[in-house]
Amino acid sequence: MEAPPRPQPPQQEKSAAQIGEEYRAALFAQCAQGRHSPKTTYGPCGIITAIICFPFGLICLFSDTEKKCDRCGVQL
Repeated sequence: MEAPPRPQPPQQEKSAAQIGEEYRAALFAQCAQGRHSPKTTYGPCGIITAIICFPFGLICLFSDTEKKCDRCGVQL
């Protein structure tokens, strides 16, 4: 006769903190592979100059930019 199947031990559910940590690690792994999430911000000096000296102030606006990754904060 066959032995009855053994009951499986209950699988532990992951806590919200563990799931969040895994998600954050996956996002940082994407940044480590070079797939950043770029975000461009414009400086206040460039914005003011663009408004006051329109249309020539747009040159100042586009030169006063900063690109950073949303996830890891590295300046691109």
